[in-house]
Amino acid sequence: METYDLLQCIDRVLDEFGSSAKQAVYLNLALRKGIPHEAMLENPEAFASTLQEVFDESSNVVKRAISREIKSTLGIDALLDPQYFEETIELACRGITGNVYTIR
Repeated sequence: METYDLLQCIDRVLDEFGSSAKQAVYLNLALRKGIPHEAMLENPEAFASTLQEVFDESSNVVKRAISREIKSTLGIDALLDPQYFEETIELACRGITGNVYTIR
């Protein structure tokens, strides 16, 4: 598994909510937070807050869907509760770099 695969995992979920929603997420990250979408995994807090800004009350549904896709794709025990979304992203990134799958 590589970073590209994890980004594709997130892309697949965002595509389910429409291409304009996905574009809104990536534009918000880039223009408001100065983070290109390729680097969003390095700042899961900014990614989570962008999802909140774009999807508002539905952001938990999106976070849960992304966590579920990560769990399915990586085969790890991702935390499906949206309050642990940032930890799930960090966990997936550690899996990519070959570190142990643990939550701090």
